[in-house]
Amino acid sequence: MKAAVIRAPYRFNIEDHPVPQPGPGEVLIRIHAVGICGSDVHGMEADGGQRRQPGLIMGHESAGQIEAVGPNVTDWKAGDRVAIDPQLSCGYCYACERGWKNLCENGVTIGSSRKHLTHGAMREYITVPTRQIYKLPDNVSFDEGATLDFVGNAVHVLNRSNSKLGDTFVIIGTGAIGLIAVQLAKLRGAGKIIAVDTSDSKLALAARFGADRTINPIKEDAIAVIKEETGGYGADIVLEMVGLPATYDTAVRAAKMQGTVMALGFAADQVTIPIQPLLFSEVTIVGCTGFSFEGPTVLNMIADGRIDVKPLITHEFPLDQIESGFEVLLDKKADAIKVIIHP
Repeated sequence: MKAAVIRAPYRFNIEDHPVPQPGPGEVLIRIHAVGICGSDVHGMEADGGQRRQPGLIMGHESAGQIEAVGPNVTDWKAGDRVAIDPQLSCGYCYACERGWKNLCENGVTIGSSRKHLTHGAMREYITVPTRQIYKLPDNVSFDEGATLDFVGNAVHVLNRSNSKLGDTFVIIGTGAIGLIAVQLAKLRGAGKIIAVDTSDSKLALAARFGADRTINPIKEDAIAVIKEETGGYGADIVLEMVGLPATYDTAVRAAKMQGTVMALGFAADQVTIPIQPLLFSEVTIVGCTGFSFEGPTVLNMIADGRIDVKPLITHEFPLDQIESGFEVLLDKKADAIKVIIHP
């Protein structure tokens, strides 16, 4: 089979590898679609590139079709169309026993080398345990199925926010996750949604999805506009989807008294939080990572049209043009949101 193997930052070899064989409780999946995530880009740069090391087959946003099942697999069969949860959990640690598989103490993510090299889906075939797969509804394409991970992350963030009908949302970062968050905030009955990004094209899409006000902080004072739009108080819920010191600073300052900042963005090892507004406004910061039990909800909402992922898929490339996929993502003029690779 063909596999894209990292040899240097943004440089890949397309190599021939043996097709893996499914073990007990596993299935062999023919990958049809795999997305390039922002963490794939940052992972080659942050931490000295430790999250995406040379020798790794990356790719954690994927969907495909079962080709074969391993011993003891009875609930799945060849031909089933599936999306893959990339978070491999052990099932027995403190977190897993409580249903927090995204916090598994022994967990790893496919396509990452953060804990140890765990090959992902930028190849023609992959084997995974059956607990990692979800059946695709008939009207959900492989490309749409490959969005499970980042859509699941957005759903998880909104679930943890405990938002109420009429709450004001500020969403900082309108990449793939942020644009899903705009849709979800609308579905949750937000009183007002304010989107912040430096890309006018992404802000236009945020407005299409339901943002009432968009702010490009290069052109406007984001905090001043947010205060003006919220009667001088700030937002009930602020979603930080970027992960830089400047954007976390904005997030805390944008929250109202006893407001909540949902922290998902992760592009820098450390960020500085403005302590005065945090303390004197009693702002709550809630950490978020990955999704947990939301997989079926995500696919059902895509299937019935409540979540629209199609406009987010802006570019598609075959596996042997994977470097072009990264070039598009790195080119600010390309207006790329989600790049899908077809092995």
